[in-house]
Amino acid sequence: MTKIRLFVASCALALAACAHTTQYTSGADYLARYNDSPAYQSSSAVDADIRDIAAVEPDFRFPARIGLARLQHRNLTTVPQDEAEYWAEFSEKMGRRYGDLIPISPLVTSMVVGPRTHQNPGEIVNDIRKGAARQHLDYVLIYEVGSQDDRTSNALRITDLTVLGLFVMPSRDVEIKSTASAILVDVRNGYPYGTATSFADKAGASTFAGRNKKRDKLEDQARLLAVSNLTKEIEEVFEDLRDKKYQKMVEAGY
Repeated sequence: MTKIRLFVASCALALAACAHTTQYTSGADYLARYNDSPAYQSSSAVDADIRDIAAVEPDFRFPARIGLARLQHRNLTTVPQDEAEYWAEFSEKMGRRYGDLIPISPLVTSMVVGPRTHQNPGEIVNDIRKGAARQHLDYVLIYEVGSQDDRTSNALRITDLTVLGLFVMPSRDVEIKSTASAILVDVRNGYPYGTATSFADKAGASTFAGRNKKRDKLEDQARLLAVSNLTKEIEEVFEDLRDKKYQKMVEAGY
């Protein structure tokens, strides 16, 4: 049991340290093993699905028209102005090497797929691809920010028993933990080029009466910090993909 706990703990630390991943592997190379090895000669319906799913190739070309899609509660939303500022800085820093970063319009997407409430995360990704196709985008960067709050009483909680203490004494510790996650997808074939995750924490003390207002303020700060950190990870994703594409070209003799 102790070994299992240590293994789980080490996996958790490893996952926490993985801020981004990239993929530039060939579906044809992957499927070649079906012909090369008798271990994969099964022909069940599931096997056929696996072949269809794997039969996708990377085609990362720059400069490109890259969509930016923001999710909230499993629905596509407009990018808030305060978050848009960080993405504008990201776009300017990346420059014309990678192309233009263009927000995915919820209105255009609704024209293509109609209004709906998404329960399956896969459905919203497919709908975003459809909206991006209508905007003639090559790739789409889909991101989402989530927050969790922790409000606990501290040593000054005794002052909650007094009328003025409710409004004056900082008897509550408020902590916000935000996570921002993103995936870069090919609009044409759904190829997942990379994922990224960032974290941000904000904490402070508050009065009992003002704890909700304090929570909202800290949540905004943590949300923006998580987005800022996410843009840095996405920079690494783009750089990694550029290097992998170059390596593929070298291997192919270009």
